[in-house]
Amino acid sequence: MTQNKTKESIDTLKKEARKKAYSYEINHHCCSQATMQALQEVLGMENELTLKATSSVCGGMALSGNTCGALSAGVMVMGMKYGRGDIKEDFTKILKGMLPAAKLVKWFENEFGTVICRDITGFEMDVDTLEQAMQTPEAMLESLDQEQVEKCSQLCGKTAEKVIEIISEEE
Repeated sequence: MTQNKTKESIDTLKKEARKKAYSYEINHHCCSQATMQALQEVLGMENELTLKATSSVCGGMALSGNTCGALSAGVMVMGMKYGRGDIKEDFTKILKGMLPAAKLVKWFENEFGTVICRDITGFEMDVDTLEQAMQTPEAMLESLDQEQVEKCSQLCGKTAEKVIEIISEEE
């Protein structure tokens, strides 16, 4: 495969990841799952337990507005791709996964000005409000600010695209 072909295929993967993450977030919500699902599909790393684990990370960690869920999912993918697979393995395996993850975090901070969900989107929810939302999830979904949903969807797409770019640079 020529270098142009490789660049073209990487560009195709980046566009696909961006499109999928955007679509999953705008249609199904949960930034961390949207980003994870898109990346799992594009990278051929589907794993139901990992996808389920990301469900509690959306909205800045359990809708608390803390660390962005899309970023968290991207960091998790870096760990899935490069991290230590057994706790007994050498510590250098951890570092191998940390470097691409650190690149993603640095890019994210530069791109969005922070890693904190509430600072990017203005969204956060406390436990009492979350408990109320559990009683009427449809009402919660209907009350979502559509500008906020669009912003998060764009962020998921950009983050998924950047993960593919960083992975392509690592290989």
